[in-house]
Amino acid sequence: MSRVVVVGLGKTGIGSARLLAGQGETVLISEIKSDGAIKNAAERLIKDNVVEMRNVELGSHTDRFIAQAKLMVVSPGVSNDSLAIKFAERRRIPIISELELAYSACPAPIIAVTGTSGKTTVTTLIGEMLRKAGRDAVVCGNIGNPLASEIKRLKKDSIVVLEASSFQLERIKNFKPRASIILNISENHLDRHRDMEEYISSKLRVFLNQDKHSFVFLNGKQTLLKEIASAIKCRVEFFDKYRNFGKKYNIQNENYLAAMSMAWFEGVSEDVMLEVISKFRGIEHRLEHVATINGVDFINDSKATTVASVEWALKSIERNIVLIMGGRYKGGDFGRLKKFVQDKVDCIVAIGEARPHIKSGLRGTKDIIEKNDFDDAVRTAFKKARNGGRVLLSPGCSSFDMFKNYEERGRIFKELCSRLSLEHPP
Repeated sequence: MSRVVVVGLGKTGIGSARLLAGQGETVLISEIKSDGAIKNAAERLIKDNVVEMRNVELGSHTDRFIAQAKLMVVSPGVSNDSLAIKFAERRRIPIISELELAYSACPAPIIAVTGTSGKTTVTTLIGEMLRKAGRDAVVCGNIGNPLASEIKRLKKDSIVVLEASSFQLERIKNFKPRASIILNISENHLDRHRDMEEYISSKLRVFLNQDKHSFVFLNGKQTLLKEIASAIKCRVEFFDKYRNFGKKYNIQNENYLAAMSMAWFEGVSEDVMLEVISKFRGIEHRLEHVATINGVDFINDSKATTVASVEWALKSIERNIVLIMGGRYKGGDFGRLKKFVQDKVDCIVAIGEARPHIKSGLRGTKDIIEKNDFDDAVRTAFKKARNGGRVLLSPGCSSFDMFKNYEERGRIFKELCSRLSLEHPP
């Protein structure tokens, strides 16, 4: 039995703590926050005998507390400049991610999906295709339920479909998926990573330990990914051309092609794949149609936390858009949206800390209205929208300046739309 400190007490930290306790380890928890939700989570773990009260540190990270541990497990939200990380590094305590911890206990093969945008959609589709084909597919990871929390239900004949973020991949050591996908790489998380090179490196770690017995799908339309293909040790295929699915079925959507390629690799028939795609209605907070009020469609794309995701949204939607953007800026060039804004957007409502970046990047395109309040922003967008037009929430930023996460942002957007619908009955 050894003492392991879990840093962070969100879903990932809770899953890690429970997994470690189940393995007979002595769990310590260090969490910088001490709000009601965090205290409730800690109390539940104490009540369930996962951790002793004396082994919980809330509201701060201290060197003395961290020094007790022989290993540190960090949640994705813990940045490399966290005091907890610095204390561990100073004392040469090994640090791993929850992904590495969970992998070490995982009895089933893993399909790992990473990339800047599209991860959740592709992970969901692969899981649906495998289940439709009769497989025990468990979808988890960055999609919302950590792998550590799913270990108990997994069997050898299960298959894990894992959404993997750059933060989760930063601190892997032995993590080795049977197959992996890199969908795309564009500017993202530059508020966390030192530069674009570090961000790219973290994404490419997904195939760090893959060998000739494993498989990776890359996006052949991205020069960067084409260039690295020759250096990868495992078998490489490009999902945009794999088995000619695109031309055969006239499918242009890269997410669909990526999911189909991996599903085929896992033995799913084309009929099953096509049936799943035909019934797929998207995922919550991703280009989700919320309401039509006085002829104006409201679309919730709160999950679009990158500039590339906003570009995808603008490519996917017809003209006459009032675009609500903003939040906490995490890098990326809003200027790349200029062409799409000029062609499709009537005006922009900018919110949050990123407003100066939005104004700078899109200056000279369309009218940009700044708002401090989210309710006011949604109401202003409605007033500016034309009958037959669309109000699109596609922030291109993280939510943490105004909300707990993108889910809360999307949920509140939908609540505001419901209120507007009551105020403006047909």
